[in-house]
Amino acid sequence: MIKDHADSFRRRFFERLANPWDLGLLFDYLPDTYFYAKNAQGRFVMANRALARLLAASNPEAMIGKTDYDFSPRDLADQYVAEDRRVMETLKPVTFQAWLIPNHRGTLKWFLSSKIPLFGRNGKVIGIAGAMRDVEKAGDVLASYRRLEPVLTHLFTRYEAKIDFHRLARLVPLSLSQLDRRFKRLFQLSPQQFLQRVRVHAACRMLSSTDQRISQIALQIGYYDQSYFTKQFQRRTGMTPLAYRRKYRKKEDIPLLQGE
Repeated sequence: MIKDHADSFRRRFFERLANPWDLGLLFDYLPDTYFYAKNAQGRFVMANRALARLLAASNPEAMIGKTDYDFSPRDLADQYVAEDRRVMETLKPVTFQAWLIPNHRGTLKWFLSSKIPLFGRNGKVIGIAGAMRDVEKAGDVLASYRRLEPVLTHLFTRYEAKIDFHRLARLVPLSLSQLDRRFKRLFQLSPQQFLQRVRVHAACRMLSSTDQRISQIALQIGYYDQSYFTKQFQRRTGMTPLAYRRKYRKKEDIPLLQGE
């Protein structure tokens, strides 16, 4: 009853707005929040100035009608699009996903991204909206995540090292079981699964932008067993490291090394 009343009250207000998208202008005053909306075909219909600066667009209007492929490396764009489709197909939000995203200088930074489906008047999905926060700044604003900031910082900056999760929990401080429960509540992942995701994202960038051997990449991101690395990578991307490199390696890059 209360929910029906709230929905009706909100609907009457928004139907009276001359330009509902004016609400999006508010995001221009949140410089550490990167906001966007896309239609069902993946084309931007809204973006704030912070996102435009991050992706080297001259202004938000220059992004309208374009897709992730116009601003991001193809391998990352494929992943963004796949996640967008999953949100539209499942009709469920995806919250606080960790993404490694290059800025306009090519510097890689970690972001926490959340997306929601957008519905038309007929009740069908017509697109998605999303917002990202810089991991380095998120702990200052997102109170629910502040306590885990030392753990997140450690995982993002020391992912190549052997992680002692008992010691990691003491950074907070929490017991390992408490850390596990909190991580699953906030990220829908255990700390161990989160670490695997961070490592795989780092491997993706190295596979597509360097000529290092796959065995070298595995070692650099914390895997001492290349076969285990391949198994984890394939589990999270749907392809082997070599297949990923062949698909996303730029044509002007150095040819694949023998033995890969």
